[in-house]
Amino acid sequence: MLSILFSVIFGLAIGYFATQNTSPVTIQLGELSVQNIPLYFVAIGSLILGFFIAWIFYLARTVSSTFTIYGKDRLVKRTETDPDLERRIRQLESENARLRGNTASDAEYVGGLASSYK
Repeated sequence: MLSILFSVIFGLAIGYFATQNTSPVTIQLGELSVQNIPLYFVAIGSLILGFFIAWIFYLARTVSSTFTIYGKDRLVKRTETDPDLERRIRQLESENARLRGNTASDAEYVGGLASSYK
């Protein structure tokens, strides 16, 4: 709804501008010369050309961003761990926990021996 409102306001502004600027002008593009074109055609044509150029830059940035994101997605998928590595990590963690448990009981045993020698 808001875009329709802006479109109507923009259209009214262009219409008002067109009624106020009807004097003919000449456009010179190198050797090409176009005469008796209303001034509002020149202004509106410049506006449309500006939108088109901005759209091209936006499209180039979007394509560049898409390729960048695609490359990073591929890198993430490549660096994901495989199931064998996950299993090996779990084995090492359980072994590490088992060794920590034995180390605590060994420290108590060593501490008990040290107190018996005093």
